[in-house]
Amino acid sequence: METITVGIDQARLTRREFLGTVTKAATAVAGASLLPWDRALAQVKLNVGTMKIGDLSPFFLALDRAFFKEAGLEINVAAMVGGAAIGPALASGALNIGWSNVVSIYQAHLQGFDHRFIANGAVNRRGTNDVFGFQVAATSPIKSAKDLEGKTVASNTLRNIIHVSGLHWIDTNGGDSSKVKWIELPFPQMEPALVNKQIDAFVAVEPFVTVPSKVNKKTKVLGYPLGGIAPRLLIASYFASDAWIQKNVEAVKGFITAINRGIDAHNANPEEAKATIAKHTGLKPEFLKELVLPAFERKILESDLQPMLDVAFQYKLIDRKFPPREVISSHALA
Repeated sequence: METITVGIDQARLTRREFLGTVTKAATAVAGASLLPWDRALAQVKLNVGTMKIGDLSPFFLALDRAFFKEAGLEINVAAMVGGAAIGPALASGALNIGWSNVVSIYQAHLQGFDHRFIANGAVNRRGTNDVFGFQVAATSPIKSAKDLEGKTVASNTLRNIIHVSGLHWIDTNGGDSSKVKWIELPFPQMEPALVNKQIDAFVAVEPFVTVPSKVNKKTKVLGYPLGGIAPRLLIASYFASDAWIQKNVEAVKGFITAINRGIDAHNANPEEAKATIAKHTGLKPEFLKELVLPAFERKILESDLQPMLDVAFQYKLIDRKFPPREVISSHALA
C-alpha cells in the first residue's frame, strides 16, 4: 500500500520565522541543544485543529496553565467543526496536529495516509462516562430500538463514528438498523428538528445529550450507544502525520507532556476544569453542572482502539482490520 505523507516540516518553518533575529533559537529547533537562557526564544509554533467540545478539557487546561509554553511550544488554535474539516487541513499542511475520532483515522489509514495518534484523548467508560446518547422527543411514543424501524434518525455525518454507534445500538437492542432512514444534521440543529417533528430521533455527543434532555427537557435518552459496544473504548484523540512526527520529535514529546499535565489537572479537579471548558466552548457554566465528560487517562491503549475498529469493519466503514498499533505513534506508546 502506498503511504501518503502529509504535514509541515516545523523545523524549516521556525527557522524562516526567526532567521536574522534569533538564529541561535532557530538552530535549536532544528535539533541543536539549548542553553537555559535561550529556551524562551525557541518556542516552536504549532497549528492545532480542535473542536469546541468538552472532550478537549486537558488541551484547554494545558493552554490556560501554560503547560505548552513550559514545554517550549506556542500553540495556534484553529477551532473547526470536526474531523471532516480537520483531516484535510492537516493533510494540506495547514495544521501540524489535529483532533479526530478513531473511525476517521482508520479510514484515512486504509486510504494510505500516515496519520498517527500521538497522545491519549477521550475515553468512553460504560456507566460513568457515556457521552453518546440516542434521543427521541420527551413526548415521543418511541420507547425501544424496535420502535425506530421505519423512522428517520439524524447523525452529524453518515458512515462515521456517531452513525455506526447508532446502527450498532439498534441492532443489539432488538431493532433492525437497515429499516431506519438516516440523515445528516449538525448537532445544534438536532433538537429543533426533533421538536418540529422533522426527524424522529437523533444520536449526538455531549453537550448535545445533557442540554436537550436535562437542561431543556425536550428529549429523553433511549440508550448510550458506546457503552453498548464495550466497557471502555477510545472515541477520539490528537493525531499528526508520521512524516511530520519523525522530523519534529521534540515538539511531539513536548505536546504529549503538556497534554498529560492537562489530564492530571482535569482529574485533580473536574469541577474546576468545567469552568475552563465553558470559557473555551462558549457553553453556559450552568449547562456544565450535569454535563457528562469522557474519561481522561495518560496512557493510550491498543485495547481501547479495538472495539470501534471491530464495529467499523462489521458495518463496512472500513474494508479490512489491522493491528491498532499501526495508527499509534511510537512516541505515544513510550
